[in-house]
Amino acid sequence: MLRISLPVLARSRKEGTRRVDVPAFRLVSSFSDIIEDSAVVIGRAGMKVPPDWNLITVSSVKGYFGPRELHRILDGIIKSLKGHPDRAVIIACPEYLALHNGFETFLRFLNTIRDHVILTNTRVYVVTDPLAWKPRQWALLKKLEL
Repeated sequence: MLRISLPVLARSRKEGTRRVDVPAFRLVSSFSDIIEDSAVVIGRAGMKVPPDWNLITVSSVKGYFGPRELHRILDGIIKSLKGHPDRAVIIACPEYLALHNGFETFLRFLNTIRDHVILTNTRVYVVTDPLAWKPRQWALLKKLEL
């Protein structure tokens, strides 16, 4: 399996700046597993993010990106990646998006994001719990990791 890792300057309050190889596409269990200075987060309304991170809110409420509007969410991600090549993408509500779109459609959405991440040399993190998925679904998600 091909694994692509990108060097990232990670900052830690305790350790200072260090160089770390981070895979281009990663499944993580929490925000504490993400070491990024700047990121765009696809998440639910009311989610707290660090000051240097931008939140794209996904909600059924009028005025936000709808959970079934994956094409609009993807467009926002692509614009963010092109405008800020050092910015990571964090998808913090994958279960919510899969619930509204179906797993196969959500998997295609992640594949498209992964392609753009490879082309722009950035990183994407999907914050999720393996227990939220059926074993087959989790295996397919793990195959996306680079």
